[in-house]
Amino acid sequence: MYLAYCDDEEIQLEFVKNLTGQWAAERGVSLHFSAYRSAEELLFEHTSLFPFNLLILDIDMKGMDGMALARRVRNQDGKLPILFLTNHKEYVFEGYEVGAYRYLLKPLHRETYFPLLDKFNAAENKEKRYLLENVSGETVKIDMEEILYLEAEGHYLNIHTTTEIYKCKKNFHEAIKAIESYGFVGTHRSFFVNLRYVERILRTECVLSDGSRIPISRSSYKEVNEAFLSWYKKTT
Repeated sequence: MYLAYCDDEEIQLEFVKNLTGQWAAERGVSLHFSAYRSAEELLFEHTSLFPFNLLILDIDMKGMDGMALARRVRNQDGKLPILFLTNHKEYVFEGYEVGAYRYLLKPLHRETYFPLLDKFNAAENKEKRYLLENVSGETVKIDMEEILYLEAEGHYLNIHTTTEIYKCKKNFHEAIKAIESYGFVGTHRSFFVNLRYVERILRTECVLSDGSRIPISRSSYKEVNEAFLSWYKKTT
């Protein structure tokens, strides 16, 4: 699960990170936790796409508050679940306009937080899709959502994910047939990219949220740009 939390209080950031880590460890869930100390920091790192399963926002922050940040996020992503943490019950009504997934009052307790994460994770897993690949003699289950891009290297296929690179002996065209209808697009004869992680489309390359720069061939530019715009519209 990719979870991001934004709060300008360092102690609260560490508390929620540790509490979420406890939940993940007890459930055996793979967790990627991103912490942001201001709305501005989050928006600087993610200008258009937010590659998270769940975004947790503290409402009371200096500068841009959590509600204002949620409005900015909603302008780019209409489906990203947003969970608010707050000391004030009255914010619940204001959150309807940004489609808040849920509100939790501070201080956060595992008795209320863990069941919410359980329910959310169960719903997410129902929609997950996986690739089963033979890597070094072992069958590995790879979450499609975690794939950044596929790269052809001779007779081998490199599957670049958010955590590691899997190398397997597989035909590149056979591999892309299994995922091309799930938000991926070919940018080059040797690269197939997950549109979820694309931040920018340039004339000769696209930039992913992890900083990777993937080449775009001249003949593929129009298709890549149109695919990105189409995917973007579907998710907002």
